[in-house]
Amino acid sequence: MMGLAFRLVVALLPLSAQAQTPLRAVIIVRHGEKATTPKENPPLSPAGEARARALADALRDAGVTTVITTEQRRTHDTGTPLLGALHAAPVVVPTSPDRQQHADAVAAAARKAGGIVLVIDHQLTMPIIMAALGGPSVPTVCDVEFSNLYILLPADSTHMRLVRSHYGESDPPHGAGCHISPVSPP
Repeated sequence: MMGLAFRLVVALLPLSAQAQTPLRAVIIVRHGEKATTPKENPPLSPAGEARARALADALRDAGVTTVITTEQRRTHDTGTPLLGALHAAPVVVPTSPDRQQHADAVAAAARKAGGIVLVIDHQLTMPIIMAALGGPSVPTVCDVEFSNLYILLPADSTHMRLVRSHYGESDPPHGAGCHISPVSPP
């Protein structure tokens, strides 16, 4: 269902917008839920593995041409089912202590790749990546949010418009109790 909706959104882009830039869309998601151990570079939890399969189901027919992850296992593992279906390897952009530097590197990799790019990254860097791509300002997601799917579509030569969606299991309610970890653990 999500794949069909995404194809319709891309098909509705003005032909002039499609012809002016090779970057047709950037889809940005957070990695799936991670296991609690080991603390350093944990794998996905069973819920995260289910989310990775749901991402592949949602985007299997969306025309994704490139998947960008970090070196962290949880971002790579979130993309593994889709990468398997696409018979592709990820483009790895390592994390950096300087979040803006990381976001700029991810944006550069997406622009270089062109087409329809999936970025699987982290809670604290997703909003910075969207801004680096010319997208609107969005808040950092809460610690319990994993289902957000952001689609950036070219609006003009320097700006992207945002379509928000969700995939996989719904996130638990968090209301005013939204907690955002100040530092994402490795």
